[in-house]
Amino acid sequence: MGTIFFYSNAAYKYTLQILVSMSLIRKTTRGLFWVSFSTVLLKVINFILTIILARLLEPGHFGLVAIGLIIVNFFEIFRDLGIGTALIYKKDSVDKAANTAFFLFPMFAVIFYVVSYLIAPSAAYFFNEPEVEAIIRALSFIFVIGSFWALPNSLLDKNLEFKKKIIPQVVPKIGYGIVAISLALNGFGVWSLVIGRLALEMLSVLAIWFVVDWRPSYRFDTKTASELISYGRQVVGANILLFLISIIDVTFIGRLLGADNLGFYAIALGIANLFASQVSIIVDRVMFPVYSTIQDNRTALKKAYIRTIKYVSLISIPATFGIFIIAEDFIKVVYGDKWLPAVAALQVLCFYGLSWSLISTTENLYLAAGKPEVRTKFKLLQLILMSVLMYPLTMRYGIFGASIAAMLPSTLIMFLTFREAGKIIDESFAYIAKSFVPGIKGSLVLILAIYAWQYVSDPYSPILRLSFSIILGSSVYITSLWLIRRDLFLEIKDMITRR
Repeated sequence: MGTIFFYSNAAYKYTLQILVSMSLIRKTTRGLFWVSFSTVLLKVINFILTIILARLLEPGHFGLVAIGLIIVNFFEIFRDLGIGTALIYKKDSVDKAANTAFFLFPMFAVIFYVVSYLIAPSAAYFFNEPEVEAIIRALSFIFVIGSFWALPNSLLDKNLEFKKKIIPQVVPKIGYGIVAISLALNGFGVWSLVIGRLALEMLSVLAIWFVVDWRPSYRFDTKTASELISYGRQVVGANILLFLISIIDVTFIGRLLGADNLGFYAIALGIANLFASQVSIIVDRVMFPVYSTIQDNRTALKKAYIRTIKYVSLISIPATFGIFIIAEDFIKVVYGDKWLPAVAALQVLCFYGLSWSLISTTENLYLAAGKPEVRTKFKLLQLILMSVLMYPLTMRYGIFGASIAAMLPSTLIMFLTFREAGKIIDESFAYIAKSFVPGIKGSLVLILAIYAWQYVSDPYSPILRLSFSIILGSSVYITSLWLIRRDLFLEIKDMITRR
């Protein structure tokens, strides 16, 4: 009788594990679908808005906002305090943690606003741009406004309720476009971008509370706050380093080369990150909650990570090589001839975006495995290397040199990241690297096809060259993948069927 009970209990547990696994797969697939849909939609909207504003405004206007955001974005790192990540990682007493976080966010946001407001004159003096002082003080309101957005956003991510986030993401972006374009048409210049950004934050807060089911009960627990901050401080530490990495190039360019060159660089960086890094953002938002759910099952964790990095590389690698080869036609057709100085920087930065996307995808593995300190260590090394290279390369080669100084350390960190990931999933670097082979092979065919077309189409208009390059490159890449790895299409078909 006891034996029968033992086997029945074991069968029950096994069946329960299968059901939980199937439920997680369905949630993951749905999450990827809705995040992909919303991200693509947002990028299309943002891309259109950027083109319109780039034609209405001058490069210097974008440069001034980029300088202002150097200060603002530093304090914005602390808006989340790593608590959002800790909340997703946390398995028990979630409601108590959420109520505690509800008080922490605005409390620190006010402090950051005051500090940012006070240091604005010094920042303007450092960059020799007096107008930046008022821009920083205006943008600092983002801290206070956005502190009421972080918590519901983390709760929706934790529960994989990404469908609910579409309206809170799309409506504010459209509102930003209406405000910024209207002001630009009426001659507000750089303030079109500043006021538009504030409108975006306000609309984001209103929209996200409209869709989230959770409401605060206004209870603060000191012990819970300590636990959240303890986990979050490692995340914040890495985020500080990430912020310094993200501003060291714009700081040197803004200081040494002026607002116009910074405007060219900002546009190039935005295009470089448009495809490759955005793919990782889509996946990261879904996979960190998933990794956290299966953090104790290393076999499942390995399988999920390898599949994730494979799919990211299938999009990021061809996007990078594609941008590299069509960069000049793309800038000329989409942004206009006045932005052509950004081409060389764009061709380097697209590889920076590729390494960033693959690093970011792997960093979630560290966090889910309870090793956020690994991320901090690598970010520190990357910052040191960039600091050494940035000044001499920027002085000698301008924004092209700054792009190289950003790209080289990131590429090195990418290889170190994969080696560390291998330790977590008990596999070699070569095992992880095999995931990139299909994307690399297909991208080489893509480059040869587009290069051949550009060689024979030199007399044609840039619009025709660009349009056919995109169509040809996409078709050749998909066809080559079909011939090289047809099983990948079967996997994707299976995911869609589960969706």
